[in-house]
Parts: sequence; C-alpha cells; structure tokens
Amino acid sequence: MRRSLFALVVVACAAMARAGTFTTIEAIEYANVDGTSLLMDLRIPDDEALHPVIVYLHSGAWITGDRTGGPAIREASRGFAVASIDYRLAPKYTWPAQIEDCKAAVRWLRANAVRYRLDPKRIAVFGTSAGGHLAAMLGTTANRTEFEGLQLGNPQFSSSVKAVIDFYGPTDLTKIEDQKLPCYPGLDGNSPYLPLSLLLGCPILKCPEKAATANPINYVSAGDPPFLIMQGMLDCLVPWRQSQMLYDALKEDGVDATLVLLSTAQHADSQFNQPKYQQMVDDFLDRTIGTPKRRRAAGR
Repeated sequence: MRRSLFALVVVACAAMARAGTFTTIEAIEYANVDGTSLLMDLRIPDDEALHPVIVYLHSGAWITGDRTGGPAIREASRGFAVASIDYRLAPKYTWPAQIEDCKAAVRWLRANAVRYRLDPKRIAVFGTSAGGHLAAMLGTTANRTEFEGLQLGNPQFSSSVKAVIDFYGPTDLTKIEDQKLPCYPGLDGNSPYLPLSLLLGCPILKCPEKAATANPINYVSAGDPPFLIMQGMLDCLVPWRQSQMLYDALKEDGVDATLVLLSTAQHADSQFNQPKYQQMVDDFLDRTIGTPKRRRAAGR
C-alpha cells in the first residue's frame, strides 16, 4: 500500500514538474530558396501529448525582423507547440514570396507532425503588424494555388489553418493612404521607399493591381477559419479602419470573427500585453484549437 502510494506521488510530482515547461529546437530549416535556408524555432511542451500548433509571424514592415521573440511564445507553457518562422524579406524578395514561405512552413509542420508530436488538424496562425497581414492572408487563401509556392516542398500537404490571430495587420493596402491618421510618419504612396512599395516592388499607387493581390480582404469567403483581430485606435502606422474593414467583410460572409479595438493604444502598444487581452487570446485558442477539455471550458 505504502509503495503504491509512494509511486503515485512520484508520478504526480514528475507530471507537475513537466507541466508548463517546453523545449526549444532552434533554427530548423523548413524550406530552402536558392541555397538560402528558411528557418523556424519550434517550442514543444514537455509532455507526451499531441500538441496543437501556433505558427507565429513576426512584425517588421516586411523589410526587417526575425523569428526571435513575439507574444505567441507564452502559449508554449499552456500546452501549445509554437513555431516562430523567418520569411523572405523585401526589397530583395517581393510579393508573393512572403506568403509562399508562410504556407510552406505550415505544410512542413504537417509533414513532420509525427516526429515532433504535433496535431496536424489543429494549426493556428498568430501575426503582428506585417505578420498580422500575412496571418490574415494565410487564413483567407486556403488552396489558392497562386500563393502556395509548392516548389518550397511538401506539396502533398495542406497549408490551411484552423484559426487566425491578427494584431494590427494591414488588410487593404490600397486604402491605407486614405485612412491614415494625421500622425502617420510615412512617405506618400508614390514613393518607391514606402514599406508597402518595397513589398510590392513598385510604388503602391502606381501598381494597384499588384497591391490588390496582397489584400486579405479580397479573399474573404464563407469557409474561412475563426478570426481574432486586435487593433489600437491611435495607431499611426496601420489605420484602425483596416481591422474594421476585415472584420466587417468576415462577418458579412458569416465567418466567426471577433474585433477588439483599444481606444488609447498605438501601434505595437504595450497595452496588448495586459492580462485581459492575453486572456482573450488564450480563450480564443482554447476554443478553436485547444484540447476538447479546453474547448468545452472556453465555450462556457
């Protein structure tokens, strides 16, 4: 009896010690372009369960930034695997290279799901700023062959996602100029040095057709996954109406969408890290890709 009780205590303590911890595998190559490795850092919870996955897409105006850091990392301590990826940056690589990389990363995760204890049926994407734009594109362009970049590998796997978290990402590049607040510090749309223009490879006002191909709002359809959209209303870089427009388009097509506008928040504001907003993210993930137990709890 005592031995059995002791064994139970040991097992329980071991489980508690592992709860909330995770292992990081750095610099995994998920694709290769002309000899250049595209890398991800993969954080995997320290248990034997099959883990839902969050793909994190970094900010940086499509011209800078990398896979290190980001608000999604904390979810690894809650039982989610988190894959933070690098994607090709402008101006060296122009649109649609960036979304091709994101889709290639999702396919790679599905192709390697067994090896890393990942659930290929429960993959979400979380992006901030430029990464938010790419997250929204990923969520609205399932099976759009023009964005797949199948030459990057694993063409037999789907790049679709089950949920999208978009923090202050542009959604209609052609309308940012008209919606910007007076505090907007950027150049005008005829400038080739505007980040949007560098992404496209042409001044945005001079190539509206190409800009339209990079607008998530143009691909919204009834089959899109649930969206959680957060935006600051004092954002001087990405007008808050960009998020409102995407939300309205999603709701019009009957998509499960939530919009949270922070009245005093600026771009990438620390307010997004407040516990109440982190809880909204947690609840959304639990409801959409969490374990059945978490989904039931989130639905209460």
